[in-house]
Amino acid sequence: MGTATRQARREDRRDAILDVAYECFVAEGYGSTSMSTIAARLGGSKGTLYNYFKSKEELFEAFVRRSCLRLHQQMEAAPQDGDVRAHLVGMARTFVDHLLSPQAIAIHRVVVGEGERFPELARLFYEAGPRTGINNTAALLERLMDQGVIRRSDPVLAAHQLKDLSLSGLFSLRLWGVIEDPTPSERQARAEMAVDTFLRAYAP
Repeated sequence: MGTATRQARREDRRDAILDVAYECFVAEGYGSTSMSTIAARLGGSKGTLYNYFKSKEELFEAFVRRSCLRLHQQMEAAPQDGDVRAHLVGMARTFVDHLLSPQAIAIHRVVVGEGERFPELARLFYEAGPRTGINNTAALLERLMDQGVIRRSDPVLAAHQLKDLSLSGLFSLRLWGVIEDPTPSERQARAEMAVDTFLRAYAP
């Protein structure tokens, strides 16, 4: 078996572990989930699990980082050609689709529900997820500032504002279970409205 094949199999196994860990965190809560629980659900030994992750905290962080990486890849894939509005609408729609996904909603509920008992959980989540996501978005927006298509400003603040405009009136209500999942057309309309508001504030 070649090195590339072994590496691919290891990555597949790592992804499978993260998927099972997510199911455990959501079903049983962060505090009640142990490495033994995850290993049992995975169908392997705890020793094998420790070959990939040294602790439950490291495993949770890896799961959040993987989710954030996928968000960034989706945002990078937003159409680069055409006008700035089309580009930003693609980014805003990615925010909406990612953060309203069942997986993202479930993890946010775990963090909110157990963050007070496990402060390290909220810190790990913030550092690996929202903070990284905002920094990645800020880098994308800074490119547009460098090109002169949006006004020069603090790119991190601009990233927060674009995300918040995209999710305004949706995310909290969905997190609390007050509203049903928005339809694709509703998501698209919200993304376009958010970008139109953003561009009025950041016009060159």
